[in-house]
Amino acid sequence: MSYQHPIWKDADHPPVPVAADTVEATYVCDFCTDPKILFVYATTQRILIQVDTAHGAVVRDYGRRWSACVGCAALVEARNLAGLLDRILTHGMAFAAEVVAHLADMLRQVLTRLRPGRALTADGQWDALPLPATTLPKVRDRLAALIAGEIRLPFGLSHDPVRTSLAAGLAYSRLYWIDNQFTVLTRNAARVLPRMGFVPGDLPAAHGFVAWAQPVDARRRCVAASWNSHGDAVQLVGYRSIGDGLAPGPLQQLRGEVGWLIPAFAVTLRPGQPVTATHPAAALLTTWRLIRQRLAETTPAKVDRSISRAYRRTRRPEPEVALLRIRGTRSTSISTRHASTSGGTEHEYRWWVTPHWRHQWVGQGRALRDWIVVRPHLRGPRDKPIRATTTVRVLGALPPRPDAPGQASADGQ
Repeated sequence: MSYQHPIWKDADHPPVPVAADTVEATYVCDFCTDPKILFVYATTQRILIQVDTAHGAVVRDYGRRWSACVGCAALVEARNLAGLLDRILTHGMAFAAEVVAHLADMLRQVLTRLRPGRALTADGQWDALPLPATTLPKVRDRLAALIAGEIRLPFGLSHDPVRTSLAAGLAYSRLYWIDNQFTVLTRNAARVLPRMGFVPGDLPAAHGFVAWAQPVDARRRCVAASWNSHGDAVQLVGYRSIGDGLAPGPLQQLRGEVGWLIPAFAVTLRPGQPVTATHPAAALLTTWRLIRQRLAETTPAKVDRSISRAYRRTRRPEPEVALLRIRGTRSTSISTRHASTSGGTEHEYRWWVTPHWRHQWVGQGRALRDWIVVRPHLRGPRDKPIRATTTVRVLGALPPRPDAPGQASADGQ
């Protein structure tokens, strides 16, 4: 067996093979080498090209799988050999005549041996484009059409029962948009999320779609997610954005054919299933927990007028988007205010107070004492950042109600 560099690459050293699982792969278009790939095509048989070299004839095996960017995919769909070859030559270096002939032969075989249909790939190098809250209904509807359509999906989502269920759940999903500060809080907490078991009661709705103001995962790709309930099991799909950097014409075509989002991961959670900081759904579970702990306040977001009119024309109910922000900070504690006015050290951050029980005087004339629940809340100066490490502690359940008085009620820095 022997190894060679690609024919378009000038190399000053012998090829050294490296195991594929030991390198961080960067995927590019198999036609023009654009890293913003989106589609994958397959041929009915392997593409084999014989090339004459100084050491004799060599047969190059290009396989059956062909990744394509948006521009090349349009030419592949049109079976435009001349246009595809011209795009390759325009985006690459100056090729010798024999290399151009080699490319033309390869492309001719690919276009004549394509299998019907195409698949989406999540391996493209797209920069994240967070979604405005006002556009969520349109984005959700286009995503549901993509899921229910004919383009093959990654992560096992192409099976008909899965597609049907996921598309139906999206159509009836409740829409949430997480503002920037809440998103930063979620991302920081998810990074250090302790091991937690999934609880169906965490769900703010049976079917939902959430978009964050910026990416929330470690790879800085995931900007949205959906969930779909099936009894006790919940199907979760994370999404990444596409379209960044495209010219207006290709971008408009992309929005019509695919939309704004493509799947980035898909998992199913069942009651008690553990989720840690490395789980794909860590940010979504953290978002649910923060909502459940009443750490967020919800206000309706105005939807674009054009979207509202489109809904009315089709006699659909007016779309609603719930905009989530961190609940307003409690007044700064007495000790903090005293420190700032008496020359003491002023806190440089805000912190979350964990949920706890407080033994307090109640009733007429405050003659009785009883345990009351103190909900999670923020302490510290309003204009200071939130200390992320204190957020994890508010994600857990309320501790058991004490049996007897005497438990201290601390502010929990």
